[in-house]
Amino acid sequence: MLRTLFRHSYWNGLATLSHQGSTFVGNFLLIKLLDHAAYGKFSLLNLTALYAANLFQFAVGSTVSRFVARYSGDGTSLRVVIGVCGGFTIVSGILGFACLALVSDALARDVLLEPSMVLPLVIVSVSMPSLLGMIYLTGLLQGLHDFRSLAISSLASAALFVAAIGAGAWVAGLTGAVCGFVAGSTIRSIIMGGAALARLRLEKDLDRSLPWREMWDNPTRREIFAFQIPAGLAGFLTLPTLWLIPAILTRNTQNFSDMALYSVILMIKTLVVLPASIVALALQPSVERAWQFAQSDTAIRVFRAGTAITLGIVGTMALVIAVFAHEAMSIFGANFVAGADNLRWMMVAAVAEGLTVSLVMRVQASSRMWSSIVATLLPRDFAMLCIVVVFSAQYGLSAAVFAHVVGAVVSLAGTFWLSARAIRALRSKVTSS
Repeated sequence: MLRTLFRHSYWNGLATLSHQGSTFVGNFLLIKLLDHAAYGKFSLLNLTALYAANLFQFAVGSTVSRFVARYSGDGTSLRVVIGVCGGFTIVSGILGFACLALVSDALARDVLLEPSMVLPLVIVSVSMPSLLGMIYLTGLLQGLHDFRSLAISSLASAALFVAAIGAGAWVAGLTGAVCGFVAGSTIRSIIMGGAALARLRLEKDLDRSLPWREMWDNPTRREIFAFQIPAGLAGFLTLPTLWLIPAILTRNTQNFSDMALYSVILMIKTLVVLPASIVALALQPSVERAWQFAQSDTAIRVFRAGTAITLGIVGTMALVIAVFAHEAMSIFGANFVAGADNLRWMMVAAVAEGLTVSLVMRVQASSRMWSSIVATLLPRDFAMLCIVVVFSAQYGLSAAVFAHVVGAVVSLAGTFWLSARAIRALRSKVTSS
């Protein structure tokens, strides 16, 4: 198990770090090329595109990863998973582009109270098909355990992505940076698509294609939707909340400097939580097989190893960042040092989120997605929105950060309860069999 963890974590970690690292480097470059307010606007546009893409992908990334890993030895079921999820991604990407472009005017004028954001929002909507394609292709390569191809394609496209947004900002300011973001995302999607096609050619069981009617009538399609629908609905609850926090902050304060600080703090928190996702994805195939064959001892060992490793890595990183918060923020410039105290509080949220990610493996393996919505997402999102709506006008950035802390703790409590029920269900399954 540990050998599998380290082997998969190495390449998957390299892929994820190259993706997040390019985002980090790109944002650092834009901070130097744009003024504080313009970078704050770009951050909001970037978050809007990413949250919209994750909303419209409707959990296809986790769905294709899970079922490709499960049916890697079954050619017919594997074709159904790839075909159904791929078709969904294409349709959803086009729909996401159309919807975001159509609501851009209302978002800019009525929600953000910033008419100058209309054109950048329209431009950034063009990136929706490529962003959804990246989510699907990442899940496909992860499900095939081809973390090496994922890492190589991510590294190759990361440099081009940074170059695109940097050149755009240098030539045309904020508008150029947004155009660079669209171009860089498209390049990433094309490179990752080439890596996925090369990997699929090695699958001998995929030589024969299935008609769409046969795919639609296949029992695997119903199994896919049984998982994807509640997982996607969970995203419909979560992602609007995550977008509304900076949107409400911007509307109530009309201060894009706070938005710039929020973006940097959120980016650092994402990097701290990143190892938890890497470990969870590396252990997912082992968990799925152990759960499918009711191997309770193996599954519990995997769960405990994942949680212990996650707590050790994320806890250590969060502690270091909290101690050196002033120095961490000063890297981005003197204007960002004011967010040091808020960064320290955000590290509390980072540790809680990391533990939640490790526990979510148990919830997903036991298919308790509907329970997860009621026990974790609804209470968490309600608490976060209430805090931002009530306190952001008076406390600004601090209110948004505190909302993340409260939401992370609430989510951890609910996930811990569900994970305990999942373990009991697994042991009961073994006893009954």
